[in-house]
Amino acid sequence: MHLSKFWKRGLLSLALLLTALNLFDWARPVWVSAAMEYNEKVPLHDDFDGCSGERILINGVQHIVGRFTRDGAGRLHFGFTRNTQGTGIGQTSGDTYILTDAVTRTSFEVAQGEVTITERYQALLIRLGEKSPNDDSIVYFLSRVTIDANGDMTASIEIQNAECR
Repeated sequence: MHLSKFWKRGLLSLALLLTALNLFDWARPVWVSAAMEYNEKVPLHDDFDGCSGERILINGVQHIVGRFTRDGAGRLHFGFTRNTQGTGIGQTSGDTYILTDAVTRTSFEVAQGEVTITERYQALLIRLGEKSPNDDSIVYFLSRVTIDANGDMTASIEIQNAECR
């Protein structure tokens, strides 16, 4: 299965977060007296390559929530979730598809200047009215990265799986 720009965006967003941590020195941020939160619903208009072999135009909504807090030990924590709900039409068949996905990303300061970032992603692109086996797309991604006080990656784990069912 060819991953579309939507799936690749998850990897890009992780890279951008790592860059922001380095550029803005989030490993040693200023004091946050209360939680700072971002909560927004954003329209989604994108296209995907499905397991059925056709492009699917998806329209829907992404609900994004992010939060910065500082724990009792003074360590900064960042949490981010994005949930997507959408429907789409296959460009060739005219069949209807349903997209749901969930992304959870957390980061926290482990020790002085050391940050660990964990991201979990799961997406389902389901073709309604089964016409053939293996025409539903399932993508799962898990990564964990640790960055030391110098901005160097000291540990990295990545598990990813894309399948057609």
